[in-house]
Amino acid sequence: MKLYSNDMKTEIISWRLILGYCGWIFLLSWGLQLLAIQMTTGLNDPAMPWWLAATMVSPGIVTSFYLYFNPVLRSALVWKLNRKVISATLLSVLVPILFGFIVVLILESSHWGTSTWFEFSSKHAIISGGPFLLGLGGQSWPIFLINVFITGFFFALLNGFIAAGEEIAWRGMLQGLLIERLGLLKGILLLGFVWSMWHLPIQLHGYNYPENPIVGSLIISPIIMIGYSCFMGWLTIHSKSFIPAAIAHGVGNGIQEGLISQLTLATPELYLYLIRLLTSLSIGLIFMYFLTRNKTNAYTYKRPAEFK
Repeated sequence: MKLYSNDMKTEIISWRLILGYCGWIFLLSWGLQLLAIQMTTGLNDPAMPWWLAATMVSPGIVTSFYLYFNPVLRSALVWKLNRKVISATLLSVLVPILFGFIVVLILESSHWGTSTWFEFSSKHAIISGGPFLLGLGGQSWPIFLINVFITGFFFALLNGFIAAGEEIAWRGMLQGLLIERLGLLKGILLLGFVWSMWHLPIQLHGYNYPENPIVGSLIISPIIMIGYSCFMGWLTIHSKSFIPAAIAHGVGNGIQEGLISQLTLATPELYLYLIRLLTSLSIGLIFMYFLTRNKTNAYTYKRPAEFK
């Protein structure tokens, strides 16, 4: 497999390699999603989570293959543990939890939905459902916040192992390659769109957007993913590792989805989709500001001497 363009002095990985890399990821992942649709009776089939888990790890399989046959690519993979991973991990847990609670509070305050897990007052919070590790019932605000964080972190670790199968490809490898070719802003925005399209077969089947699969898959999901990609892009660039992004992904698939899915809606689901879209965009704009404020924080890969 050819890594660089014919002009080795450019040190830029060829579009041919990038497109081939994405093509194999999509071929394997879309194939698994289509098989899941054909081999199960629907999204509630007990076998469906296993198919989705296999789909999530498939980008990691392709990435491992490319790293094995392209040793130079290993210098482009951002994965190592360092001090900044610890500080970034704190945000990778807090921001998705905050995302979930913002959606819950907006829906409840506008009377568009009702929480089946929580009741809030100025003095305490009451938890009536959910897998919270410090228990249910009435809790002071400090205990409640600690309970939510510990639970979110626990499920982030559980889900993060599978989410790492995606994130080693999206943030660990592809983000840096696209930034090299297109620049910081365009690279991260394109990655968000690619990430969204990767979900296309299963989302058109009703996953995430059962009432509006076409609008959800082709309009709402790309915008949400682009917003979230800015946040996860910042985590990766700040920490120089995809590990915080994998943890954030795990929180998003865990407690964040739990917070939102426990709502009883009084409106069509489209209202929920739009609130999630606006929340994701708001968070994305905040972290895009941090990204563009100091572009020198972007990737600078060490290339082998023969390619310099």
